Amino acid sequence: MSLAIIYELRAADVKEEHIEQIMDKIKNRLSEENIDKELVKLGYPKIFTVDYDDYDNFDYDDSFTPNSKSNFEEE
Repeated sequence: MSLAIIYELRAADVKEEHIEQIMDKIKNRLSEENIDKELVKLGYPKIFTVDYDDYDNFDYDDSFTPNSKSNFEEE
């Protein structure tokens, strides 16, 4: 077992029995994606991967134009 992975799981407050369960289940196909899949199945949030599609819902203001004065200029 990778100690770094176990450390990260413990830091994320994953229960010890769930850590053992996850590591036993994915021991032959150890990857960040597989760990996160098992975490989600157990009700935990993903720790090692990011779904960038979830970030498409942000409301960006494309018309924003910064003030012409720099932060160092006095008004």
